[in-house]
Amino acid sequence: MALPDITLQLAGESGEGVISGGDIFTSGAGRAGYWALTFRTYPAEIKGGPCMFQVRIGANRIKSIGNHTDLLVCFNQEGFDLQHETVGPEGIIIADAESCKVTDEFADRSFEVPFSQIAEEAGGSRRGKNMVVVGTVCGLLDIDTTALEQLILARYAHKGDVGEANIASLRAGGDNARQNLPSVLNVDKPGPAERERILLSGNQAIVAGSLHAGLSYYAGYPITPASDILESLAARLPRHGGVAIQTEDEIAALASVLGAGYTGAKAMTATSGPGLSLMSELIGLAGTAEIPAVIVDSMRAGPSTGMPTKTEQSDLNQAVYGSHGEAPRVVIAPTTVDDCLTCAVEAFNAAETYQVPVILLSDQSLSHRLETVERPDLSEIEVEDRLTLADVASGNGASPNGDGNSAYPRYKLTESGISPMPIPGTPGSYVSTGIEHDEQGHPSYTGEIHQAMQDKRWKKLDALAAGSRVTVTGAEKAQVGILGWGSTEGAAIEAAELLAAEGVTAATFYPRVLCPLPVDRIKKWAEGMDVIVVPEVNYTGQFARMVRSDCEVPVVQLNQISGRPFTAKQIADFITENVKTAAGAAA
Repeated sequence: MALPDITLQLAGESGEGVISGGDIFTSGAGRAGYWALTFRTYPAEIKGGPCMFQVRIGANRIKSIGNHTDLLVCFNQEGFDLQHETVGPEGIIIADAESCKVTDEFADRSFEVPFSQIAEEAGGSRRGKNMVVVGTVCGLLDIDTTALEQLILARYAHKGDVGEANIASLRAGGDNARQNLPSVLNVDKPGPAERERILLSGNQAIVAGSLHAGLSYYAGYPITPASDILESLAARLPRHGGVAIQTEDEIAALASVLGAGYTGAKAMTATSGPGLSLMSELIGLAGTAEIPAVIVDSMRAGPSTGMPTKTEQSDLNQAVYGSHGEAPRVVIAPTTVDDCLTCAVEAFNAAETYQVPVILLSDQSLSHRLETVERPDLSEIEVEDRLTLADVASGNGASPNGDGNSAYPRYKLTESGISPMPIPGTPGSYVSTGIEHDEQGHPSYTGEIHQAMQDKRWKKLDALAAGSRVTVTGAEKAQVGILGWGSTEGAAIEAAELLAAEGVTAATFYPRVLCPLPVDRIKKWAEGMDVIVVPEVNYTGQFARMVRSDCEVPVVQLNQISGRPFTAKQIADFITENVKTAAGAAA
């Protein structure tokens, strides 16, 4: 019987083609009509070290990485040693005949294949081993390789006969699987697509959303897992009339972004946790001087250098609170790859509308995972621009031309807290400073001025908290509510489905804007839940603490810091084993 979806894992050594093989297989499966979602881990070292590529494919949209591995392909012994515990009770293992031996518990559901030997005989080089692996998987799952072969030819067109050699290895792997391996796995065939689908990573989606929003200036410093945003924009932004530069460090990157934002450009930088730490003073400057800027933080695991190539959600406190004093900012967290595109546009819209720095919180798993999504209709995603002096009529109590540096009331105390922003070179000269100031930008240190300006800077975000986007699944009243943020949403929704099959009603609530937090909406949703669980990939339960303190809602924390995303089963099992609802259903 065919399965609705299958989780495949490739495990081996960096340099063996594990990641590239996984990318090619996923792209081919996507072109064959399958929905896909991937996760990868790779070493922080330049060369060598274990790496793993996981992909879940199916006939319907995939929401999470899957609960266990159905097919594990081991390139070497280390691949088996590190990943065999993820194999499900009915999962099988394909091991490299030359370098991997499985333990006795898997003896009756494992098979040896001489990957390197097949590659050498078919393509003339043992380096085609990863293509033999891909062909083996396609042969086992009965996936047509036509789309894969076209992809390989395009990918290696600049390398002479390498493409043909890889195709020969691919076909040889498939032939060997069909001839020598039993048909033990099958997956439902996808039906015709109602809308065009594309395969994107989270970082690619952020790039696409930023360009749609009107990004014209990007500055960044390479850091895993955000580096490919810089690489992509360096190639693409100039085609759109923009500028992308690599600066000497993260401080210089954000400083130049603020300079560009001050002059009217839509500007962005991207980093990870260590870089965000370096930017904290400039985030305060942007909040105080009311300069639009977008900062992407692709979170990695651990403090300090931590685990650069593993995933975690541990920068939330830094994003929301990381600054001396109290400077306003907006924090937005996408939940899926296509949501990365939408949230990137929303980040620019918030930065421009409210004249604040906006931190877009992604993570390693979301940044680098490939996910099948329906091609977005960009005409439906609204783009907003800042309120400039040219947009409003004169008569605001000062000459728009100003006199010297201070006549225009750039920081006028308006009812909304938003004041028109002149663009240099146009009427309305003023001084933009991080020091406390009055409406004209004059330095001022009185308590009255400071109170008034802080009121202005913070109250302008009230409208965003009230109207920001959230996604809710399940009934208004449920035995268990799963409240979370970011990339855990897919696993949470699937966990609710698993609980429903056990007779436990569950609902999910995922806000996109985490600062300012939609307190009233969380409170209202929480009223219908007997118990609320907050799953987070961090150690201290940062979002759970925010909900307790800001919303005064009691929650149960579920935390893990394995460097991997949650599975739906982890969340569902925690609830059934540890959380007793008021109705006593989840004992």
